[in-house]
Amino acid sequence: MPSTSSLKRSLVGVALAALLAPAGYLATADAATTKTIKLKGVQFSPRSLSIRKGDRVTFRWAGGTHNLIGPRANVAPKSSGTKTVKFTAKGTYKYVCTLHNDMTTTVKVK
Repeated sequence: MPSTSSLKRSLVGVALAALLAPAGYLATADAATTKTIKLKGVQFSPRSLSIRKGDRVTFRWAGGTHNLIGPRANVAPKSSGTKTVKFTAKGTYKYVCTLHNDMTTTVKVK
């Protein structure tokens, strides 16, 4: 039969593993990030953005009326609000505001 001190060490080990497991899980779950692209004036800011696969981009209307046309989002003209897009595949995604000439941005997913 195991000694009392041996049982205590085992219980402490199990308790520590139970406490540390959620912390490791949360660190993995939070690995994805969200970045912001503003639609303001007659440009997107930034004009180009690099992210990792699984990350999100929030398009934020910050001044003026704009629409958003692109491969993962099509938003009718509006002057406020946000649209968040999750990028699950590598590639280069181009977005435009057709209300303003040359108003483009590119999201590069690595």
